[in-house]
Amino acid sequence: RSEDLGLDFTLPGYPNIELRKGGRDICVSLDNLSSYISLVSHWLLFEGISLQLEALREGFNSVLPLNSLQMFHAEELDQIFCGSVNSSLQAWDFKVLMESCKPDHGYNFDSPAIINLFQVLSEYNLEEQRAFLQFVTGCPRLPVGSFKALSPPLTIVKKTFDTPEVNPDDYLPSVMTCANYLKLPDYSSRAIMKDKLKLAAAEGQYCFHLS
Repeated sequence: RSEDLGLDFTLPGYPNIELRKGGRDICVSLDNLSSYISLVSHWLLFEGISLQLEALREGFNSVLPLNSLQMFHAEELDQIFCGSVNSSLQAWDFKVLMESCKPDHGYNFDSPAIINLFQVLSEYNLEEQRAFLQFVTGCPRLPVGSFKALSPPLTIVKKTFDTPEVNPDDYLPSVMTCANYLKLPDYSSRAIMKDKLKLAAAEGQYCFHLS
């Protein structure tokens, strides 16, 4: 039951902030749960960051008047600030990957899995590049400076399992996007690695699990 959670109409983690008048005295139940969720979402996405957003608006406006942006659609602004997604294909160079990425915890630059990974990445087309970046970093584009500018750097570690009988070929890679951290099973072939990376990027980029 929702009543067993002991929630009231205050902002989670901030008991002094009432979501509505007298909120600390109103318990969350099934009858008012949707209202509670709506109020929490509104506070976190609007009220709670209004001062920061206003400061951002003022700072941006001091450099480029906001009213000058009204002539553009959102997609056009995306291209202006982030570049065109249709004409920005640059193959990822194997040597640059070797210089920019960090094998760790079971892998080094001589590991077959690392060599296979960099070879797979160097063969990616634009769509595959974007899917991989979205999966690993949470953003479909690299910063200016490519992989060398990633902070923290792309780190590839060997994915471990609880029992030695596990076949790595049966498992997908996983990531920690906040740290640009790829947990890569030691696949038996480059072809299997390529297929598993493609599947993980396509199906796993919108999942969140605790590990």
